[in-house]
Amino acid sequence: MTLDTDTLPRFRDQHGDPIRWCAAEYDSYTVLGELAPPVPPLYSYAEMQTIAADYEQSSVCQQATADRLTAEGHLVAAGIWRRGAQASREYAAAARFGYPHYEAVVNGW
Repeated sequence: MTLDTDTLPRFRDQHGDPIRWCAAEYDSYTVLGELAPPVPPLYSYAEMQTIAADYEQSSVCQQATADRLTAEGHLVAAGIWRRGAQASREYAAAARFGYPHYEAVVNGW
């Protein structure tokens, strides 16, 4: 293990389940975390909750537009707005879990 090139996730990938680690592996993991701490997420948990609320509000507006268009008989346009509302709900749900989960959903990982 080279501490200058390893990261905490890579260490876990190489050493498997932490339940099976010996004391030396725990010590190495702790030292690696002190020497090269993980990069903080782009947005904090609180910021992600604000983003989730914004997506939820957008979803409500898009769904209202879809309902209005459906009532007026514009089914194709209503379907487009309905899909947009669904995407906004999915992004809101992902954002509630925090940035790493949100990033994975948005990027399709």
